[in-house]
Amino acid sequence: MRYAAEHKDLTRERVLREAAKAIRQHGPDGIGVADLMAKAGLTHGGFYAHFTSKDDLISEAIPVMFADRAELFRKCTEGVGPAEGLAQYFDRYLSARHRDRRDRGCPLAALSADLARLPAAARRRVETGVREATRAIAELLRVLGREQPEQLAASILAELVGALALARAVPSVALSEEILGAARQSVRSRAALPPVSADPH
Repeated sequence: MRYAAEHKDLTRERVLREAAKAIRQHGPDGIGVADLMAKAGLTHGGFYAHFTSKDDLISEAIPVMFADRAELFRKCTEGVGPAEGLAQYFDRYLSARHRDRRDRGCPLAALSADLARLPAAARRRVETGVREATRAIAELLRVLGREQPEQLAASILAELVGALALARAVPSVALSEEILGAARQSVRSRAALPPVSADPH
């Protein structure tokens, strides 16, 4: 029945969204299937109707996390010039709000300590997400006429992820803000964008 198939798809999507939040917040080893299913309004027994294992769930949740970031990139860059769009994206990425909302943020920064230990299928999904994010930034850098846009985009993405991860790691709020502020100025400068005029909280 079509209804049954659609219902199963919607249920699976609800579980994946809860998983994406939990994995970013607690790491892949910090999530429990029973708790996750309960948050999605489902029973523990229903898990295996959608996923073969916890590793399968993690692999399937990774594209959901990257899709969230792709949607933010689209919102920042749609309907504005490439320089303004990139600047908005960099500022939103390196904001205190993003730092403090780990459960909704970039999976690369949230999982930086866990990526190398993820199952092979999950790492392949991460690689796809990295390539797509790099490509999106590189395309705007290309439009702006920047030299070697792919290499520059890859380096900028690495700086964004590293700065956010470091800003989350230090206990000092002042130092965390300093890291974010320095990185905002740095990535704008490297992309030849106007300097930051205000802290994008």
